[in-house]
Amino acid sequence: MVWIGGVLVLAVVLATLLGGLVPLTWDRHSRVLLAFSAGTLVGLALGELIPEGLQSVGDAHRGAMLVLLAFVTTMALDKLHILHPHPHGLAAHCPPTEHTHPPLAMHGAVGLLLHSALDGLALAAAWREGLPALVAVATALSAHKFADGLTAVSLVLSHHHQRSQATHVLLANAGLLVVGFFAGLRIRVPAGGMAWLLLLLAGFFLYLGACDLIPALTTPRCRKRDVLATALGVAAVVLISAALH
Repeated sequence: MVWIGGVLVLAVVLATLLGGLVPLTWDRHSRVLLAFSAGTLVGLALGELIPEGLQSVGDAHRGAMLVLLAFVTTMALDKLHILHPHPHGLAAHCPPTEHTHPPLAMHGAVGLLLHSALDGLALAAAWREGLPALVAVATALSAHKFADGLTAVSLVLSHHHQRSQATHVLLANAGLLVVGFFAGLRIRVPAGGMAWLLLLLAGFFLYLGACDLIPALTTPRCRKRDVLATALGVAAVVLISAALH
């Protein structure tokens, strides 16, 4: 059980790293990759975090209000130029590289790091349930973490940070997954605390994806391609979430 479990955990970590290598390798397609990533954020919020959080909270109304609070708070911080203090311009046509300074890109990458630690906790919980549960969760998480790695690196690169910084974010994403896993083996996190955190992340990701990245990416010339990439991102997360459950 131990060595098989170790291999499964390693597979999830490698899936994260492989996902991040996609935008690092094909950076000239950064725009379409970011459109896909925007879809994964919306899909993650609506298809996984909110349903999971509401189920664990037990009070759907209070849970929905928490998502709304996180959404409105992120919007206020963004529009008041606290999270995004510098202006950015959008090209009228599809540029050869991603447009300058997507508003909350780096903050979104940090949010994904926290989410990675939560995935590690979920993996640890599956470990305690036994090998069949671990195999099922690790298989689904491998696909899920591939999308996470891709999204985190795409967000950093779209913000025109150096490739080395994107690599550091990718390694941190994989590292926090491992940290969350070992922490979950030693400490049982209360379901209620996890649920509130999931709902807060959902509100943040929903604003970042639906109100920030998608409008910025969908220009007249590239609209069909961008919309298709975003829809594929949503579909990928929904399918993975269905596999997890």
